Amino acid sequence: MSQYLFIERIKVQNANATSGLTWGFPAITHFLGFSHNLNRKLVLSSDLSSINLTGCAVIAHEQHVHAYKDGSNTRFSQNKTAHYLGLTFVKGRLRDPAINEEAKMNMTVSLLIPVEGYLGGLEEELISFINNACQTQRLAGGTVLSVENIELINLAEEENQRSLRRRLLPGFVLQDRSNYLAEHFSSLQKINPETELLDAWFDFVALKQTARPECDLVDKHLAALASQSDKFKELNEIWLEHKTLPYAQETIPQELVSYFSDQQESASAKILEQWQSYLTPSTKTNANWEYVKKPRTGYLVPLMTGYKAISEVFPAGEIDGARDAETELVFTEAVHSIGEWKSVHRLKKEEQWQASVWNYTYEEDWYLCQQSTEQQNELQTEPVSDDVYY
Repeated sequence: MSQYLFIERIKVQNANATSGLTWGFPAITHFLGFSHNLNRKLVLSSDLSSINLTGCAVIAHEQHVHAYKDGSNTRFSQNKTAHYLGLTFVKGRLRDPAINEEAKMNMTVSLLIPVEGYLGGLEEELISFINNACQTQRLAGGTVLSVENIELINLAEEENQRSLRRRLLPGFVLQDRSNYLAEHFSSLQKINPETELLDAWFDFVALKQTARPECDLVDKHLAALASQSDKFKELNEIWLEHKTLPYAQETIPQELVSYFSDQQESASAKILEQWQSYLTPSTKTNANWEYVKKPRTGYLVPLMTGYKAISEVFPAGEIDGARDAETELVFTEAVHSIGEWKSVHRLKKEEQWQASVWNYTYEEDWYLCQQSTEQQNELQTEPVSDDVYY
């Protein structure tokens, strides 16, 4: 598939800034919902009904969350607004039905939507139709203020790819990195079989620190030995590699344990004492706090990527208060995963653009937004809910 509908720099006001457990950017379901609604309108058009829009790639240019700093905390700028149509009086006094608004944001994004079907000279009509449709529907609950440009682009031609990269800069394309989560979860389970997928997800999301017992004397001792012979140089390299990992007693290399157990007579008492404290620290052991690196490198972010059913399907009209009394209803929870913002200048091939397109995936009890895993793996570019999955 080489034909794409390029909707350039959509300016959106008051879009939803929260999604599930995350905040800062709308859920990917919003963007697929936007492109899906465009496709539904096309189907109802007599001239363009044979054309399908399938999925979309999301490129972010600018975003501004309506929030402010309160010390070390971030707080949303929320307004208290009354629903005048729902005013009620209790014992002659007005009952305030005011609510807090959801977190909002302004953003500028571009969408790249694959086009299926034979256009047959209807290119201008399609562009005009999409331009009108974009202005009259919402994106992520926000109002579309303007669209800079809409056109059809063939990414099979390298010149078009170069042109697209230039026009999208500065911009970052959102990539699916659920495979990172699966790999990390698998490695954690090898260490501790009781580890849950939520723990693996938090390793990508949370800013973590760990305490490492003081080891400056051990550092100097091993460095001095490394300058004397290759044998001790290798031992020092093992020690330095160990220090790149978060501190844990079970990860201390056996080579170091064996070395210091043989040095009880020759090494100084202070060095041996510090090593023993490093090996079996107590609550009184001096320590330094270190930031724990994320499991993978890159501009990684938590994402909401869909929903999981947590109840049976109820017949239409059975649940009071449902928005739609004519459609069956099921209760769901948000599904979360990992994504990566990647600069568009790194997308050098048509296959990389194709692999950046998000699509719906339907499974039993699962409603997900995913990219092509096979293409991602081939290109080496490289789902947690309140139920977590991958």
